[in-house]
Amino acid sequence: MSGAGIPHHAENDEHKRIGIIISVIAVIMAVVAALAKGEANTMIVKEVQASNGYAWYQSKRQRSYVNELELKRIEFDLAGTPGEAQRKLLEEQRAKLKAKNAEYESENKGIVASADADKKIAETAAHKHHWFEYGEIMLHIAVVLCSLTLLTDLKLFYKLGLAATVCGIVLAAYAHTLKPHATEHAPTAGNTAAGAVTH
Repeated sequence: MSGAGIPHHAENDEHKRIGIIISVIAVIMAVVAALAKGEANTMIVKEVQASNGYAWYQSKRQRSYVNELELKRIEFDLAGTPGEAQRKLLEEQRAKLKAKNAEYESENKGIVASADADKKIAETAAHKHHWFEYGEIMLHIAVVLCSLTLLTDLKLFYKLGLAATVCGIVLAAYAHTLKPHATEHAPTAGNTAAGAVTH
């Protein structure tokens, strides 16, 4: 009764089971990698949109400031002795500039709000991207550890691989649940843009 070891067919069944688990882990890893890439794309798009929004806001603030200078010039001219026709033209121009500045002010509120929202989404996407990447790394480690089980028949590698798989899934799940914080305010960029043209 010598040579009482693990039957060859049982060992093959065990290897098949581990091979299937490795395949499942690889599929999960591919999904996590795709999610990480998606968040990276979202981060880039939203950062560009936020940057464009702040630039647009800055441009309108500058136009508004130029209009304010023109309004002061018009007030100066009206304080003099313009002719009736000239006074009428100056008053019409003044009314147009004031209306335009009121329009800019109304539009800028929406522009800044949209840019701030895009910036928050970009920041959250960046955090999610990093956590998805951490999860992907753990799943890569899990595949390697489980593969070592097939080469060495050491159950320790298999258990470590399963532990790494659980860690990777938990990290990916955490990344998926991240939401923009309501207390996060990006108006720093918006306020900077506003302050840059305030004299």
